[in-house]
Amino acid sequence: MEKEITNLLKKLIEINSVYPNELILAKFIEQILKKGGYRITKQAVDKNRFNILVEKGLGKKSILLYSHLDTVGIVDGWKTNPLKLTVKTNRAYGLGSWDMKGGMAMNIIAFLNSQPKNLKLKMALCVDEENISKGGHKLMNSDFMKDVVCTISTEPSFFYGNNGIVIGRPGRAVFTVQISGRPNHYALYDKNIDINIFVSEFIQKLSIEYKKSANKKQFLFIRKISSETVGVSTPNKIYLEIDSSIIPPKTSDQVKTGIENITKKINQKYEQYFTISVDYFKRETPFLESYEIKKDNLYLGLLKKSILKTTRKKAVPYFRSSVADENIFGSHGNTVLSIGPIGANAHAPNEWVSLSSLEKLYNIINDFLVRVDKSYDLGRPRGNKT
Repeated sequence: MEKEITNLLKKLIEINSVYPNELILAKFIEQILKKGGYRITKQAVDKNRFNILVEKGLGKKSILLYSHLDTVGIVDGWKTNPLKLTVKTNRAYGLGSWDMKGGMAMNIIAFLNSQPKNLKLKMALCVDEENISKGGHKLMNSDFMKDVVCTISTEPSFFYGNNGIVIGRPGRAVFTVQISGRPNHYALYDKNIDINIFVSEFIQKLSIEYKKSANKKQFLFIRKISSETVGVSTPNKIYLEIDSSIIPPKTSDQVKTGIENITKKINQKYEQYFTISVDYFKRETPFLESYEIKKDNLYLGLLKKSILKTTRKKAVPYFRSSVADENIFGSHGNTVLSIGPIGANAHAPNEWVSLSSLEKLYNIINDFLVRVDKSYDLGRPRGNKT
C-alpha cells in the first residue's frame, strides 16, 4: 500500500497546480479515472479550468469524497525541490503534500478501490480553493450535489492528526465602509466634526463583535484604511475595509447590520453630520458562511467508529478556526466532515506529510464507506444532513 501511495503522490506533486493553473493536474487525474471506465464530468469553471466529477454505484444517496486541485505558490525557504517528492524516513516533502495532495491521493485510491452496493460514491476535485472558491461554488450549485448526504473532505484537519474531525468552521466576509463629510479650510478646523475622531471611535466599537467560546473566535479587524484631502483642507473622506471571522449561528448579513448600527449610533453624536455606506467588498463569488455539524449526526457517528477501529484511539470532533470550501457545503445544509493526514508547514516552505498517516487515512475512508454501505442495506440512514 505504501508504494501505491508514494507513487501516486509523487506524480501529483510533480505537476505544478498553483492556482489558477490546475489544468495539467486535472487532465492527469482525468486519465487515471478514464482507465477505470467511470462516468466523468468536466465541469467548466473558467477558461482552461474545470472541476472533475466522477461517480460509481447505483444507490439513491451519495457520499462525496472531496479534494481541491490547486496549491498556493512557492515561497522562499525550501530546502528541497518543492515540485519533486522527497521522502525522508516517514516524511514526504513537496508543495501541497499536506494541503492537500496527500488527502487527494487517498480519495482517488479509495474511490478506485471501493465497491459500493447500496450507496452511490462520488468524487469531486475542484479548482480555486486557495483563492475565492470558484470551483466549490460551481459544484454546490450543480445537480451533482442533489443526492449527496455527506461530504468527506481530506483537507488537513491541522490538529489531532488522524483522529481529528473538523465539524465546523467560522464564516468570513470583507466589508467596505465609506464615510464622508463636508471639507473645511485648514484654518476652520473643528474637533466636533473631525472625521478621524469619528473613525477612531468606530474602530474601538468594533471590539463589541468579539466573541470567544472554546476554540471559536468571532472578530472584526481593519485590513485597509485610506483618507484623502485636497490642498490646505481638513480630511473629509475615509475608506475602510473590514475583515471578519463569524461563528455560527451568526451570518455575514447580521454582522453587516451590526456595523451599520455602530456607525449610526456614533453619527447621532455628530447630529448626522457624516454620510456613511456599508457594503460587501466586491468579488466574483459570495463570501463563505459559517457552519457546524450536530454532535449526534449519523455520519459523524459512523466516522468516529472508523477512526477508533483504525487508530485505536477516540476521534476528536472539533471546530476549526479558518475557512475553506467546506464552508460552502456545510452552510448549504450538507453534512461535511474533514479528516486529514499528519503533516506540517501548509502554505509554508518545507511542507510535508506523513506517509504512514496517509495509509491510515485511506483505511479510515474505506472503513467508513463500508459502514455506510452496510447501514444503507439495513435501511437505517434517514437522510440526516446536519
